Parts: sequence; C-alpha cells; structure tokens
Amino acid sequence: MDIVRNKANKRKLPTKAIGIIALVALTGWAIAYASSSTHKVAASSVVMDTVQQGEFAIDVRGVGVLVPKEVYWVATETNGRVDKLFIKAGASVKKGDPIITMSNPDLAQQLIESEWELEEVAAQLNAQRVALESQVLDQETLVVHSKLNYERALLTLNAQKRLLDQGIVAISKVDHEEVKIEVEQLSQRWQLEQKRLAKSQENLQAQIKAFDARLKRMTRGVDRIKHLVDGLTIRASIDSIVQEMPLELGQQITAGTNVARLARNDDFIAEVRIPEKQIYQVALDQPVTVDTKTTKVSGKVLRIDPSVINGTVQVDIVLTGDIPKEARPELSVDGIIHVAQIPNTLFVKRPMFAKANESASVYTVNNNQVILNNVTYGRASQTHIEIKKGLSNGDSVVISDVSSWKEKQIQAIQ
Repeated sequence: MDIVRNKANKRKLPTKAIGIIALVALTGWAIAYASSSTHKVAASSVVMDTVQQGEFAIDVRGVGVLVPKEVYWVATETNGRVDKLFIKAGASVKKGDPIITMSNPDLAQQLIESEWELEEVAAQLNAQRVALESQVLDQETLVVHSKLNYERALLTLNAQKRLLDQGIVAISKVDHEEVKIEVEQLSQRWQLEQKRLAKSQENLQAQIKAFDARLKRMTRGVDRIKHLVDGLTIRASIDSIVQEMPLELGQQITAGTNVARLARNDDFIAEVRIPEKQIYQVALDQPVTVDTKTTKVSGKVLRIDPSVINGTVQVDIVLTGDIPKEARPELSVDGIIHVAQIPNTLFVKRPMFAKANESASVYTVNNNQVILNNVTYGRASQTHIEIKKGLSNGDSVVISDVSSWKEKQIQAIQ
C-alpha cells in the first residue's frame, strides 16, 4: 500500500536558531576584521625614552644594610649569678666600663684558701732555703779548718826538712816521715772538703730554683683565681655600642656564656644583595656609592659571597669616605656599584624584557607613527642598555610592555 507524504510534514529550522547562527558569524567576522586591521594607542598608555649617545655608565644596584666592621662577643670565664646590670642594649660604652656584676661564693672562698696555702708554702720553702744555706756555711767552715790543719802540718814538715838538710839531728827520720804522711792526708782532706763545698753550693742553687718554680706555679694559680674573681665584673673590651644584652637579674650563667654583643660605632661596612643575573659584572675593588637616603658615601667592593641565596648574592662594601652622622647598625642603604664606563656609545632606558647582548624587536615612534625595528643590545645596567645596532641617536623608543601588540597592527600613537 503506498503512503502519500505531504510537503507540510517536512521539518523546518526555527527562526531563533537562524538568528543565533547569524550573530555568531557576524561576531567572528568582526573579530577577524579587528585582528587584521590597524590600531592606534593612546600616548598616555605607553612609556617612551629617547636614544642617547655619549658615555654610558654601567651600574649594578642592590639594597642592604650597614653592619659594624668589628663585632665582639663578651663572655664570662666562670660560673656565677647575675647581681647587677649596668647597661642595656643600645647603650654606648667605653673600654673598661662595667657591663654586669656576678657573684660566686665558692670562687671567693677558693681564692682565700689559695692565698693561705701560698703563704704557708712560701714560709716552708724559705725555712728550707735557710737550712741549706746553713749547711753550706758549715761546709765552708770545714774547708777552712782543713786548710789550716794542712798549712800547719806543712810548716812543721818544711821546718824538719831544713833541720835535716843542715845536719842537725833534732828529730828522727821516722817522725819526719810521719809528718810527711800527715801533710799528704790533710791536703787530700782539704781538697775533698772543697769538692763537698762546691756540691753543697750547686745543691743550694738547684733547690733555690726548684723553690722559685714552685712558688711561681702557686702564685700563677692564685693570680688565675684572682683573675676569675675580678672577671665576675665583666667590662667592655672596646669603645662600642651594645647590640645585644640577653641576661636578666638573678640569672645563673656558666663559663663561656655570651654576656653582650659589642659593635664599634665608628667603622661600618655595607652588606648589599645583588641579583644573581648581574653578579657576573661585579669584581673586587670596584668603586661603589653607598646611599643612606640622606648621605652618599664612596666605597669599594671588599668581598663577594660565593653562594646564592634567594636569587641574590651578598656583596660586602668597605666605606672609604667619611662615615655619615646617621650611620648605625642595620641602617638600610642602597649600593650602586660602578661596573664600567663605555665612551661614545648609544644607549636607552631598558625596554621591557630587554636582555644584554641579545637581539629583539622594539617599537620606535616618528611623527606619531609606530615602526617595528630589530635591535641588537650590548651591555646593560640596572636601568639602561647599550644599543649596538638598529637604532640611531634621538630615536624615540617604546620601553613599556608591548606584549599585547603582537597580534595587532599598531600604526600610530595618539
């Protein structure tokens, strides 16, 4: 059986759908037209600079703080309890000014006992010295007696010999020989007593040296304890500013505890952080200008830290000019390192995203008309960059961000 289809049964697109399709097509055409057409930008929305020719100073800038060149920690040499605080952090002190006073009863008693012991030992050693000197004197007496006995016997022997030589028989030869033997014995005894005297004197000198060494050792021990007792009052070692004072009254501290941090207030260096991408231009002894926001002071690069921390490198700068009156520890400063001076070259303020020793495209403006130029850069400072190729003296260059211009044909600046 055949079924007859009526034309009225055919499906038709709704009018609303047709309208939407037309709107989308119109919008697409408008976008395409806008992207392919030229544009104008407002002059107030861009930043420009003029290419200059002359001496180009390459500076590297960083921020940092002033720090004392010499810093000392004062520490205690003994245990003790803090009895008195003379100063607080931030105070100015002179060398020898007291900082704190401590107490240590055990150390004080030890000093008294050591002094008593030293007096006792000194008395004992003095008594021993006197006894040794008496022994030497006794030995000297024996030497004198031995000498006299020898000389007396020698006189008798010589007298008998003269009589015998004259033929006078007043004594027997036996008595004469006995006298001769006695003289020999007395001579040997005299020599022996002399040797004993020499040894006694040597022993006396050796004992005196030993006594002196023992006394010196004990005296040094007592002096050391006195030094520790005197050290219970801790004093400033230099003319300085007290940066830290971490102690409190009544606090018990042990030997080696840091008492105060002292910093000289007449000699500073600047610690400046330089971006790691620019540190390759910095070298030792380069001239620097340190800006305290009030005064500018000359200096030079003293040290470059070998490590990188948070994308920066620390550079230490010694101040060669007069220390400004406002200088104090942790004062914020700017460090301007004068890297180089390039004579008779082209340079301009650094366009956005411009990198040293690379090529890029920049927009120049001539009679409000915008032209895209290929440029080769040279060396760069923090704010300016050298032009090697592509621009001329007096050209106006757009240095603000032009990344949104990439898909637009910018023709003019109004």
